[in-house]
Amino acid sequence: MEPLQLTEIPVRGFLVSVGVNPEILCEFQYNPTEVSDRRSATWASVNAPGLLMPLRQYVQGGDRTLSFTVRINGLADGPGTIEQDPDGSILPELNKYRAFVYPGTYRQGTSWRDAGASFVSLYTDQQRFAAPPDCLFGLGGRVIGCAVTEVNVNEVAFNADLAPLRADVAVTLVELVPYAEPRVARGTGGF
Repeated sequence: MEPLQLTEIPVRGFLVSVGVNPEILCEFQYNPTEVSDRRSATWASVNAPGLLMPLRQYVQGGDRTLSFTVRINGLADGPGTIEQDPDGSILPELNKYRAFVYPGTYRQGTSWRDAGASFVSLYTDQQRFAAPPDCLFGLGGRVIGCAVTEVNVNEVAFNADLAPLRADVAVTLVELVPYAEPRVARGTGGF
């Protein structure tokens, strides 16, 4: 029996902005090892005299929330490529993830690429903001329209100037469902 050999480059997961120029594209250097997929529904209790237990009436669906963590390593070449400064810092790659949770309106002539250690300078004298960008999350055979609700960057290795070289980025997003028009549930629900 011959040993297993990988000859293909593995498929990379990604986050990509929708409708933003310049586009924000995060191709995962290393795919997440776990993805948490949560969904909830809201039910109201319908009480009536003489019932052993209340009936349940469906009220609405809750968010579908997906969470995952990706590793970014500027110290080694991974299966995917990342953006780095000339000194090896992974700050440009980290800022791509951060751009998904900052408002989409920047000072004239700037974009998310101009953020350094902070995005605040991009909003000097801004009075009106647009929502952060919608995005597509792709992993394996699934591509999901979503909005990133949280990005948590944990920098774990630094160069001599304390620029980040390795980090874990935890991302939480909610699936976006495009409704053509509001729909009202019909029926009584319950049993």
